[in-house]
Amino acid sequence: MAGRRAYADEYAARVNRAVELLSDRSPADAVRALQAEHALSERQARRYVKAAQAAPGGVAVPERTAVFTVRLAPSLIAGLRRHARSRGLTLSAAVAEAVRLYLGQARERHGGKAG
Repeated sequence: MAGRRAYADEYAARVNRAVELLSDRSPADAVRALQAEHALSERQARRYVKAAQAAPGGVAVPERTAVFTVRLAPSLIAGLRRHARSRGLTLSAAVAEAVRLYLGQARERHGGKAG
């Protein structure tokens, strides 16, 4: 029976742990340690070690996301989709970027008090 896939933050944390383990262990020992620490199969642990070898500086741990539903005008949605497509982003990534930019500007306008 297959379990669920790791969330992006879990994946990154495991790759980063593999990077740490590889600093003083052989790849085979790092695989065994990851298996024990995270209750992984040998195959899963080997994949994390391989990813760690490809990124010896580690990887960024992203913040976990959640669903947030909003109602927007269809024309605004179409514009967001065009913008996302033109930049090679997902719709979620384009909206997150726009909201971060807006909140940063709001903080500047209100002396750091925007929330």
